[in-house]
Amino acid sequence: MRKLILLLVLSPFLGAQNNPAECYEFPRDAVEQIRADIAYLASDELMGRKPGTDGDLMSREYILKQFKQNNLRPYFKTGFLQEFSVPNRVDRSADGNYFMYKGEQLKIDEDFYPIQLSSNGSFKGETEYVEFGIESKELDRDDIDDEDVKGAIAVMELSSPDGIHPHSKFKDWHDLSKRIKLLKKKGAKAVILIHTEGNTNSPKSEFKTTDPIGIPVIYVNDEDYAKKLRRSREVSLAVSLNAIEDVTYNVGAMLDNGQEKTIIIGAHYDHLGMGGEGSRYAGEEPMVHNGADDNASGTAGMLALARHLSTTKDSTMRRFNYLFFAFSGEEMGLLGSKYLVAKAKSRENNWHYMLNMDMIGRMEDETLAINGIGTSPMWEQIILPLECGLTLETTESGVGPSDHTSFYYADIPVLHFFTGTHPDYHKPSDDFEKINIEGVQITLAVICGIIRNTPQSADFPFSTTKVESTKAPQFSVTLGVMPDYLYSGGGMKIDGVSPGKPAAKAGLKAGDIITQLGEVQVSDMQTYMQGLAQFKKGDKATLLYRRDGEVKQAEIQF
Repeated sequence: MRKLILLLVLSPFLGAQNNPAECYEFPRDAVEQIRADIAYLASDELMGRKPGTDGDLMSREYILKQFKQNNLRPYFKTGFLQEFSVPNRVDRSADGNYFMYKGEQLKIDEDFYPIQLSSNGSFKGETEYVEFGIESKELDRDDIDDEDVKGAIAVMELSSPDGIHPHSKFKDWHDLSKRIKLLKKKGAKAVILIHTEGNTNSPKSEFKTTDPIGIPVIYVNDEDYAKKLRRSREVSLAVSLNAIEDVTYNVGAMLDNGQEKTIIIGAHYDHLGMGGEGSRYAGEEPMVHNGADDNASGTAGMLALARHLSTTKDSTMRRFNYLFFAFSGEEMGLLGSKYLVAKAKSRENNWHYMLNMDMIGRMEDETLAINGIGTSPMWEQIILPLECGLTLETTESGVGPSDHTSFYYADIPVLHFFTGTHPDYHKPSDDFEKINIEGVQITLAVICGIIRNTPQSADFPFSTTKVESTKAPQFSVTLGVMPDYLYSGGGMKIDGVSPGKPAAKAGLKAGDIITQLGEVQVSDMQTYMQGLAQFKKGDKATLLYRRDGEVKQAEIQF
């Protein structure tokens, strides 16, 4: 992460622009409407704006009304709305899912359950124990008897011969789907997973989507039954998984100024509803997650820009067409923006770049994060001349946990505007009263300054960024901390600590800076995740951190 102070620096190609170094004067009379937008979108009435709910519908109708009031045109062929489905749950009734052993029917969830990779189907026959299901000449291991497994129900260990850890020589075989696909290829009619050897975590018992592999797959989590299945037995099983989905919509509007190039301005309007998956709330009773910062703030910012750009007399802002998108399904994995980009086949020639606002409501210390400046060589030349009295924390990557990522993967330059995480992130306490409205306004001034400084005639080349091919390390444990994503001083700074989690039990608190986790030196978020990847549930680790300039040590129990 780099830090840019907004200085008076003139780039040669910007010389023809009108005062490119001045901070754009975003209308002050827009503040009250921004305040009203956030107050409504983050109200209890909308019940957290979860896709498929009444609150989702009400927030969408509000956004649609604002677009129409500003005489914007529908973007989609069907109008302002683009329908798509989001996962709700997978129904697995006891009647359609069973496992029979020696005439006894085991209890679903208590003794066994189907896993996410399973296909629907039923089968009765003999079991064949295949140990870990590994077949490799390089590793001198062959667990599968081709003749015996053909037509049988394969029984396979979840773990590997030397366990599941980063230094395992069998780590290329840790992938369950790879091993199950091999068994299917060799003629297995179904697979029973057990865990009697090695260390590993159980497969998920609850999931919202299925990823069927072609044959039924169940996990027997009763240890006694699992051990008995290592010998050939006659069993029967059935899997019936029914994915239940909800319908939601992206909202898209067009401001056509008759220009060649179009700038995309977007924000997601969905949130977590009453909590559940994705929530950091530790209480037992469901509570409304209003999501004032995440992302009523960004949605209000998008609406404010739609109003301003559709009414401004400033000719420099009329040099482009504008597309305004309110995305749904972001909290479920950028589902709305992914769907939109995949369906937008005619965009290649005129989509100039994409600006995404996600969590712009908690500005502190006049600091604004702008992610994605490496996605085009033009960005620094456009941003550096601005003078808005802010400190910018910038990163190059076009990949991040928000909707700009979907456009980056379509080779479109992107920027993501963000004012940082806070202890209320994904909690019921992310409320309207804590929003810094003036911070939202100055963020919009920066965005308008970027548009003003964009040359109309020049090409806007796309660049891949350095971290595009860097996969985040996979880890199965957590410290229970919220990172400070705006910190760039070396180490991983803690912005918040969840009660009852390992970090809290070890005495860590907000403001501490983690510098070492186990054997891994922590210099940033990537190395912090690499440190977590060393461990599994039950492990202990030594952690080093800085507090008030002093290095301290803590013992962590995952």
